[in-house]
Amino acid sequence: TNPTIVAMTLTLPLYSPPPSFLYGLIAGAIAYFICRRLSPILTSSLGTKSFQKTVASLNKEKLYAYHNLLPSTIHALAQIIGTYTIVFHGREGYDDDDGVSSPAIIFDDRTIVPYSFTHLGPTVYMGIFVGYLLADVASAPSMREMGYPFVIHHIAASACWTFSASNRVMQPVGCLFQFNELSTPLMNLRQYLLTAGDASSDLPMVVSSLSFFAVFGLVRVAPLPFVVRNWIVRDFVAVRKEIGTGGAILLSLFFAVNALLQCSWFFTMCQRLVGMFSKRRKAKVQ
Repeated sequence: TNPTIVAMTLTLPLYSPPPSFLYGLIAGAIAYFICRRLSPILTSSLGTKSFQKTVASLNKEKLYAYHNLLPSTIHALAQIIGTYTIVFHGREGYDDDDGVSSPAIIFDDRTIVPYSFTHLGPTVYMGIFVGYLLADVASAPSMREMGYPFVIHHIAASACWTFSASNRVMQPVGCLFQFNELSTPLMNLRQYLLTAGDASSDLPMVVSSLSFFAVFGLVRVAPLPFVVRNWIVRDFVAVRKEIGTGGAILLSLFFAVNALLQCSWFFTMCQRLVGMFSKRRKAKVQ
């Protein structure tokens, strides 16, 4: 084997992301900072006195997390609306060719498209996703206070989405993972209830917790075996032919990090859910 050819194959391709991605990135970052500025204003104008007092008593770490709820929710809703059509109906004119070895190598980099509710292209929403994640990391008081798993998730996802957009690959899977934000508003609702003083045993908290648990498992964990299978038997080979072995291996690492984080968070939720019901049973017995 010619060592020069091997070295070229393993070299990571580095291209510029399309303009539509950059538009989304800038918009996502700006929207994040605007929502963070709006959060204290809305809290003081719409929150009850007791709620405002609770928020004012939060320490630096918890206050950062609280004021992140609004941009997190707005971003999640934007991703849900923007990627729904792509996830469930495909990209009109792009996912109709049965002769293509893998949809992972077909990329729609247009800013405006004839499909989806908003007519913004999927690459715009990929950029919004990265802009939000980077702005979130930049706003954190520290990596420790943000939480190291979240820091790893945000940086790895930002690198993965930027790399995919720059090399015009993995758009359908990226949109599927962005649609995973469906669980985020439920998580944020639960956090608002906690801030308002609801106990974990109160009915609204139980309903929100169970709803979040179910949706998280449905959209974030359940698809993983199918995504991994498609990557192994179909997408990896197609992507390797497009961008080389080095790029395909890098995307494999990103997939592994995402799968491990999602599964570990889901396992933690399972443990907490079991603990919550165990406490309720003990309370009834006593």
